[in-house]
Amino acid sequence: MTGRAFARYLYEQAGVTTEDDNLALASQLYETKFGAAKLAELCRDVFTIRTPSNHHTALLNLPWQRIYTTNYDDLLEKSGSEVGKALASVTLDDAPEKFLSNARVCLHINGLINRLSALDLVGGFKLTASSYLNDAFTTSTWSSVFRQDFRLARAIIFVGYSMYDLDIQRIVHSEDTKDKTFFITSPPKGGGTTPDDVFLPIFGEVCSIGIENFATQIAEIVKKYRPQTKIETFVALEKVEAVPVGRIPTNSDIEKLFLYGTLEKLLIPSNSLVDPDRYYVVDRISKLKIEERLRDEQDIVITSNLGNGKTVALEQISAALAAQGWNVFKVSSDTKDARKEGLRALSLAGNTVVLIDNYIPLLDFIDFLSIRRTGRNFRFLLTVRTHVHEAFLDRLEQALRTQSVASFDLNRLTKSESQEIVKLIDNFGLWADFSGWSDVQKLRLITSECDSQLHQVLLKLYQSPHIAAKVTELFSSIRPNVRRIAIAAFVIRGSGLSSDRRLLNDLLRGSPLVRLSNADRESVKFLWDDSSGHIRLKSSVLAEYYLTSLGDAAEVVDVLIEMYFRAYEMRPVGKEYDFFIRSVMSFSALQKMLPRSGLRGATIRFYEAIQTSPFTRKNPHYWLQYAIARLSFEDNLTEIAPYFQSAYAFAKLSNYDTYQIDNHFARFLLVQAARESNVDISYEKYKEAKGILLKQTLHEQKYYPYRVASGVLDFVKTHVASLDPHRRRDVIQFCGEVQKRIGRLPMEMRTNRHVMGCSSDMRTALAELQEHAGDSGGKPRE
Repeated sequence: MTGRAFARYLYEQAGVTTEDDNLALASQLYETKFGAAKLAELCRDVFTIRTPSNHHTALLNLPWQRIYTTNYDDLLEKSGSEVGKALASVTLDDAPEKFLSNARVCLHINGLINRLSALDLVGGFKLTASSYLNDAFTTSTWSSVFRQDFRLARAIIFVGYSMYDLDIQRIVHSEDTKDKTFFITSPPKGGGTTPDDVFLPIFGEVCSIGIENFATQIAEIVKKYRPQTKIETFVALEKVEAVPVGRIPTNSDIEKLFLYGTLEKLLIPSNSLVDPDRYYVVDRISKLKIEERLRDEQDIVITSNLGNGKTVALEQISAALAAQGWNVFKVSSDTKDARKEGLRALSLAGNTVVLIDNYIPLLDFIDFLSIRRTGRNFRFLLTVRTHVHEAFLDRLEQALRTQSVASFDLNRLTKSESQEIVKLIDNFGLWADFSGWSDVQKLRLITSECDSQLHQVLLKLYQSPHIAAKVTELFSSIRPNVRRIAIAAFVIRGSGLSSDRRLLNDLLRGSPLVRLSNADRESVKFLWDDSSGHIRLKSSVLAEYYLTSLGDAAEVVDVLIEMYFRAYEMRPVGKEYDFFIRSVMSFSALQKMLPRSGLRGATIRFYEAIQTSPFTRKNPHYWLQYAIARLSFEDNLTEIAPYFQSAYAFAKLSNYDTYQIDNHFARFLLVQAARESNVDISYEKYKEAKGILLKQTLHEQKYYPYRVASGVLDFVKTHVASLDPHRRRDVIQFCGEVQKRIGRLPMEMRTNRHVMGCSSDMRTALAELQEHAGDSGGKPRE
């Protein structure tokens, strides 16, 4: 019985005379009169199939990628069983990840008759009008799988389907798959035009041949079909092969690696060669036991800030895993071909790992494969900048469909790694102006002046007059029009994206890469590899050094503003443009893209240039970042206050999480408290900041509120002598409470430098407060 016929039957049973064939309304009337249990019993009787037709079994004999149906009956299951093609019958209540990795799945979007109970009529089983009020499909995980299948399929075939469901209409129309979509409908009767003849062509080609004729034609094609044997290669995914042990690195190899970022992959295994003093890179991964964790079914994220070694670590790990027999793949773009090859990688025998350098733009790709990998030895090894990972961790766990994610931060060298860096630079003569220093002095340079960060060590080498002169000479040979491209490539890398040709041409006017001469290309070979559509920067640190130390502020800001507005225009084309806008808008990223000489003026010029764009005008993130920038320059607090007010106002309008605004506003309040000469006003500012920080440290496991809490020390130093006993006790209690909460943090967070700094500042503040309490004769309560 068709849906329309069933609707008319329900109307008749309910005693309603009408020409209407709305099944939702008819079933609602029937349920109102006879009850949900009676309706459920009737549905089971009507929609339970006894014997399928031959044309149905013929269709189920085909190797469908996925089957979706809005029908309640078990016709497809019975047809599949007849030809030995068992289906996994699922509904929206079932988790996709439990089925997609192996089974031939048939999703019953509106519910399955075999599972029907009276309670299901409220929502899970789409029949009555009230059940249709629950928009279960578009908000379910299956909706995402449905969209993904539509994008990847070579052909989409609707059999006997009239696009009656509005949810399906919206999704199919938004995916724009008209050129590969076909509707098999009944042959015309009487020569008239039906509503389907007018409506369905909006979504695809209509074939009015009927299901029986369709099955017959398919059967004839199957008889003649001979599958083609083709060699399948990986193109969108880069297959990492095991690298044989190469030669011993030379001085030139190390100079190119340290100063220009030229990584020779064939030299990575040289660490295992006979000469222990001529190693190529410091081994920072053996102790992490990466393979062991991957075998234990953990995905891994390696974090560090720009230039601190995560990309080199990824190359070391990929070489080691490939040598141990793993299927190792790298992916840099979320494309249709990448997803198809990802599905092939899922089916490979043995252990498979996918490596992604900067996972943020590929979260949808990760989700696509994660939902299909259940029961397979398939893992992800990802890298990202530390502060970005903190913001995206929840989203990553959703995409991976697990909370079993091992994170390793490479921002700081251990003592032994610092010693190896000293030895490595010594062995290859790269210390230049620092060559005369003792090993102890060099180690102190790395651990103290460079804060044990590889990024800072490299910048220190660039600042050496000998090396700085060499780098300056290289950049001076680049013509101005090419320098703009180089600046743009540096900015894109600083934003966290990869500098491919398309992105560079899109974000600069006139597609300038097309016009580069051979001489121009030669002049920038020391900066990037230009091959296969990608411009891979060799050294992020060298890019930062140019932007912050050698670049002209006016030129860099001009390029940055142009790129921002071009990215805004391109936002509808891809998510990477939106990501770029948000990244360069963040002051933490922006300050690494602008010259230190004139940084304040360049920063203000950029923020005010983009201030009137539709994206920023009412964007709370923009106003927060501008406030952070001005606060970092110690600008007039009266000028900064309206930026926080705007951030809060626009956050309220857009349901924006105000955690970051609150955090930085607390910092702003403590700066006000420290600068304010009137102790009464100052104390009120402190109290407001205290309220925010106590709330954030109550459950927070990150360092942000503790970094801000350190600002209490400046307030104490300014006003400790003016605080009355009651106020002094209040500040003492706050400092003590912060220390208690630090003591309850996980060990890795207690040793965070911001948290350790906060603990030290709290002790100093307490000492000053207690000293003045003794001087004034008061006895504050602790």
